[in-house]
Amino acid sequence: MSQEAPPAANRSPFCFPPVPTNSAATSSGIFAGDDPLKFYFPQLLSNVCIVFILSRAIHALLQRAHIPLIISQIIAGAVLGPSFMGRVLPHVKDLFATPEGWLQINTFAGYAFMLQIFIVGVKTDLGVFAKSGKKAMAIALLGTAAPNLAMHAAVAALGARVPAAWNSSLMLTALSSSWSLSAFIVVCCTLDDLNLLSSKLGRLAMSAALIGDLANNFFTAAITSFILASSPSDKIQRVGFLSIITFCLFLAFMAFVARPAILRLMRDVPEGALLCEARLVAVLLITTACGFASEILGLHATYGPFMLGLMLPGGAPLGVTLAERLDRLVAGVLLPLMFAQGGMRLDVFRLNDASTCLLLEVFLVVGFAAKFFSCMLPCLYFGMPRRDAFIVGLMMNFKGITDVVYASAFRDAKMFDDQVYAAFMINVVAVGAATASAVKRMYHPEEKYVAHQRRTVQHKKYGEELRVLACVHSPADVEPMIALLDASSPTPVSPVAVYLLRLAPLAGLTTSVLRPYKHGGARNSAPSGGADSDHHIVNAFRFFAQSRPLGSASLFPFVCIAPYTTMHDDVCAVALDRRAMLIVVPFHKRLAIDGSVENTTASAGAVQAANFNVLNYSPCSVAILVDRGSLSVAAAGRGDDGGGDGFPHRVALYFLGGPDDREALALAAYMAEDAAIGLAVYRFVLPPEWRKGGDAEEERLDDEAVREFVRRWVDDHRVVYSENVASDSDEMAGVIRKTSAAADLLVVGRRADSPETPLTAGISDWIEHLELGVLGDMLTSADFGCRVSTLVVQQQTRAAVGDISSRSPERNAEQRRESEGHV
Repeated sequence: MSQEAPPAANRSPFCFPPVPTNSAATSSGIFAGDDPLKFYFPQLLSNVCIVFILSRAIHALLQRAHIPLIISQIIAGAVLGPSFMGRVLPHVKDLFATPEGWLQINTFAGYAFMLQIFIVGVKTDLGVFAKSGKKAMAIALLGTAAPNLAMHAAVAALGARVPAAWNSSLMLTALSSSWSLSAFIVVCCTLDDLNLLSSKLGRLAMSAALIGDLANNFFTAAITSFILASSPSDKIQRVGFLSIITFCLFLAFMAFVARPAILRLMRDVPEGALLCEARLVAVLLITTACGFASEILGLHATYGPFMLGLMLPGGAPLGVTLAERLDRLVAGVLLPLMFAQGGMRLDVFRLNDASTCLLLEVFLVVGFAAKFFSCMLPCLYFGMPRRDAFIVGLMMNFKGITDVVYASAFRDAKMFDDQVYAAFMINVVAVGAATASAVKRMYHPEEKYVAHQRRTVQHKKYGEELRVLACVHSPADVEPMIALLDASSPTPVSPVAVYLLRLAPLAGLTTSVLRPYKHGGARNSAPSGGADSDHHIVNAFRFFAQSRPLGSASLFPFVCIAPYTTMHDDVCAVALDRRAMLIVVPFHKRLAIDGSVENTTASAGAVQAANFNVLNYSPCSVAILVDRGSLSVAAAGRGDDGGGDGFPHRVALYFLGGPDDREALALAAYMAEDAAIGLAVYRFVLPPEWRKGGDAEEERLDDEAVREFVRRWVDDHRVVYSENVASDSDEMAGVIRKTSAAADLLVVGRRADSPETPLTAGISDWIEHLELGVLGDMLTSADFGCRVSTLVVQQQTRAAVGDISSRSPERNAEQRRESEGHV
């Protein structure tokens, strides 16, 4: 089955050959006697549906091996092409192999690819050049130059064995240029599939890929123009000079006409709003015009839109609008046609010359090896660990989108024959799948967050500064978080350092953002709220720090914009770098005005998953704050009477035992260092006859912690302690229900690694939110009826001090899935 369009189709002045039986775009339906698949538009719709369904089905099987979606789409095209179904079911050619089918797919997929390139360009932050440093520059330059030189050296060494047709068609030059390029869009999309966009090595690979991309484009354009201008032929010289002039004019047009026009469309868009339909259409028309101009100048249609996108600011409103309104349609529905088309043109039965295939394989292996080692060397030179350097080398060898585009273009230009094309595409699929899978299996950013020392409130020395990383998703999280910090009552003797981390989902940007907050930094502000929202959040925390006595509190604000799936990477990175002792994250649900429990955001499930990841990988202790509105900020002068006892904050701690409960007790003791705090500690113990068979070491540690707390703090007025004997969960719940109403804040341990006891056996089967633990979930459930804010504390895990296997994501994966079902 041949899938090549006949030459006449390309020379026809019509869009499609005017065949009388199917010259119409749409059919009258099967009941009128028409075959819809013989008409252009129904055929296109069937192609979109079949490619989408088949590629998703294949990806469902391959994603467990961490193979990118793009590779699954290429494989889906190969299944539909002459390699499989085209040979088994010859009538498949009526759907995909007709000249009309090829023209439709090429046109639709080409336009979708142009839009996708523009979207990626808009989302790209050119600030990576300033942040990339020498390491990324060295990786980009060596990683692009070395494979080209190595492959040309291999051609020179094997000169006698290289077919004459390869030299005459410039096939080897095209092969080396395409195989050696680390395309930014390939690296970006693959890292996104692997959830490694916000990782340290992912940022490095994307910076190097972007630098290499731009350098390669400008270098190629300059060399081509120079060669033409240096030609002895006057006609070719004129072409060279004209190409240089028009190229510069084209860049000037985009910089001084197209870019200002789009910026004007964005100028008066309200903060947090998207572009209206008319303005979005205007942006797309300007983008299309730049693509058309690129084609006129002999460049690829994607060149102009990509350069224009790089000149525009990402994030809100343009980047977010494109992500919200175009990403799913372009990348999810239309663009798979392009990758599937690359697979449809693959015919494995064309591989009939073993010596030619082996020779091609030699060149590709040489190019891969040269690129791999040339990317590793700068990493090793700058002191990067060998494993990380190895992973960067693999990342820079990702294959996918651009390889399909180049291969199809070279095939149409007769540089690649069917055999070379088939061998090249097989290598693209194999290398793309192998490198992505290897990177995902080898690279675990969470291992970087091992603190190798105890960073807990319990192990904090008396008078030492308490370093708290306060995470805020939205302005609604600000008041309860500041109220908690106010309840901690820092003093010059026991100060608190607040590292504020403003968290926002990645939207309108390809690269995640983690940086100290700078007033006026609108480009990388949170997409959901904008720079003004960030400014209000930071000002609220700044007012809290300034209202405390001098030397009591300090503030260090940061901004993090990342996908929810990898947001914990940035949280843990800041906590590790700033030596935080406690991370406080907001719960994903809150109390509504009518008394019901509602989600805090539309992405509550993603926030919950991010909280789980923070609990699993944190290099210090973690606390989840469940806001019920009971905890409020006390007056600066503390003259307000918070109740009959005169305390503006009343805290109750329920202690069952274990490392998490001991951490919660240490945090409560820190709060009690200020005389304005009223603290009540309730310890629950089993009857003496039931205490046999427990963990003697844990019981000893619990007793020591409680005795030290009673000795230092209990005065039976401001700080009280009671020991309650309970035989089951009902008796314990009765005590909690009776005492919790008098408090503003309830503090409990998560008890993540503590064994089940008779006190928790009756309620552990009904737990809804596993991240809160048994007691935390009971206190925050609607059935319990408690309307007091709750703080659930987990002490730094053994994994955070070197034992990676003690609490791994695999161990909690099933628990996460069960809990997410309740969101």
